[in-house]
Parts: sequence; structure tokens; C-alpha cells
Amino acid sequence: MQTIPKRLNLVHQVEEILREGIRRGQWTRYLPGEHELCRRLQVSRTTLRAALVTLTRERRLRSARGHSREIVKVRAIRPDSNRRGLVVLITGAPVDLMGGTPMILLDDLRQQLTKAGFELEVHAGRSWLARRPESALERLMRYRNPVASVLFSVSAAIQKWYMTRGLPCLLAGSCHTGVSLPAIEADFFSLGQHAAGQFLSRGHRAIALIVPALGMAGEGKMIAGFREVVEKTKGAEIRVVEHDGTVSCLQRRLVRLLGGRRPTALLIAGAPYVITVLSVLHRAGIRVPEDISVISRDREPYLGYIVPPLTQYEIQPARFARRLSRTVVTLAQGGSAPARSQLLVPQFIPGETLGYLSHKNTSAG
Repeated sequence: MQTIPKRLNLVHQVEEILREGIRRGQWTRYLPGEHELCRRLQVSRTTLRAALVTLTRERRLRSARGHSREIVKVRAIRPDSNRRGLVVLITGAPVDLMGGTPMILLDDLRQQLTKAGFELEVHAGRSWLARRPESALERLMRYRNPVASVLFSVSAAIQKWYMTRGLPCLLAGSCHTGVSLPAIEADFFSLGQHAAGQFLSRGHRAIALIVPALGMAGEGKMIAGFREVVEKTKGAEIRVVEHDGTVSCLQRRLVRLLGGRRPTALLIAGAPYVITVLSVLHRAGIRVPEDISVISRDREPYLGYIVPPLTQYEIQPARFARRLSRTVVTLAQGGSAPARSQLLVPQFIPGETLGYLSHKNTSAG
């Protein structure tokens, strides 16, 4: 699949992607099954079926046995002589669940690669977080033969696989321990240090870090930076609360956390999880920031609708996108990426969810 749809006018974009695939002769007689198309395009079956209905009305497709569609007319086109090769992006995050910032990076990368004569193909989903991804990676390299790869939110196993094979790749994120790959990453270690200082300077000593346990290196660096500062402060303690990324798991972890010695401050990794945390706190009658202070490690546009305004950090998406796209294009053209990680320092955005410790805080729980 040459591309994936953007989030706006999703059905129409799926229709155009399928039309283009038919024009290019990507499929000879039948479209792949609905399940496979949903996986490749990262859309729901409802969205896909709406697009298939339109193409059937246009007499480009007709129903066949099962869930496949037969192609009525295949218009194969001559290969574009300007196309130089394929770049694959591998991510353990489902594309339709990505926030605004990753989508900005993805869209800019696709545009810049297209201008340079390359195609971008996205392979997304939690299957890439498997403990043994080697076979899947071997198949991907064998059948797609990319000129370069971009790795975003992937496990240590995938990073090590690329490192040991010396394949051209760029990591959009942090390297795991023992991995050395060219990378463009947010400086989460410094962010952890800064966030710890913000809490400690306001008197907080019982602090919890809410992080998804998905095997991402950035969380580990943030925790390490946070610990480095807190461990120098007498009487301060950290609790790391890990969850599997689901609402139910995160809710259970929070209920258990609040049922013991209640922390007075929370640092939350992952913008979607901020909504869950604030909802659980509200249900429990816990006020922010009067009872518990909250800082979000990440910023997304929808967090701007939270009241009171959220204290958070931001990596400027446009800046990250420019650097990422420029480096990937150079890599795809046969150049080399910088050997050392390129660090982008997050910007601290003050809000009203970070407050000073009060006597009532210390007696809570």
C-alpha cells in the first residue's frame, strides 16, 4: 500500500487510495479481504465498506465470494520514472490512535519524500511490539525491499535487529539500552529532571509517575532523569505506576494508588492517558491542583480544552518534522544520518494544574 489516509474526509481518501491502487495495477483481479485492507489502511471496517460501496457504484468493483471484491477494470500504468524507491515506517502505535503531533510528522515526511521521488509505506500496529519480531522484519525486507526505514515507537528487539544488520534507518525516538542507531528524539531525560524540580520546588515529596509499559525507551529516560533529581532531596519518594495502555488497566492502577498513601503530584506520560487520570480524580472527588498537582509530559491540541489549563511540555511539531524529513530524505538518497542522536529539548508550558503543597495535601490518604 503506497500511502495511508489522513484523518479528514476519511472515506473519500480511502476511496482515492483504492482507485489509485487499481489504476496502478497493484491488484490483478481481486482486492485483498476486508480484514487485510483495514489492517493496511489503519481504518475501521465501517469506513472501508463505505468506500467499497462507492467504488462498486462506479463499476470499478463487483462483489465476489466472501468479503473480497473483484476488480472490473484494471488500468495498469507505466511506472513513474521519477520514483527512486520505497521508504517504510514501522511503528507499534496504531495510526488511527496517534495524536496530532505524530500525524504531523507522518504527513510532512510523506510530502517531502514524494517531492524527492520516494514513496512512504506505513506498517503500524501492536504486532510490532511482539517479543520476537525478527521473522516479520525479514519478510518485510524481502518482499518490500525498502531503501530506508523509519522507526517510531518500536521495541528494543526491533532496534537491535536493525543495528546488527546495519540497514539504513532513522529512529524517531529514543534508543534502548545497548542500542546505537541514528535518532531524532525528545530529550526526555532533561524533561524528567525539570519536572522533578517543578514539583520539589513547590513542596511535593510524594510523587507518582504514570507511564505506559509498552517497552518504549523514552519512558525509561524520563524516569531516570526524574530519579536523579528526587533522590537528592531528603524525604522525597517516587512511585512508578505502569499500565498496559488500556483505560481499564490504568483505572485499576489509579484506584490502587489513591487507596494507599496518596501522592500529591503526578507526572503523566502520554496525552490520551491524561484524560483518564483527570476523570478518575474527578470521580474520586480529588481536586486539581488543590489536592493533587498534575503535569503532562506531552501536549496535544485536544488537551487545550481541559479546565483548569494543563501544565505540560511540548516538542514543537513543525521543528521535529523538518529535521526528521530532511534526515530521512538524505538517508533514502544514499547519504548517511548523523551518528549521534539529535536531541530536541521540550518546552515547558505553565498551566493551572501545578500548585504548591498545602497542609491538607500532606494529610490526605
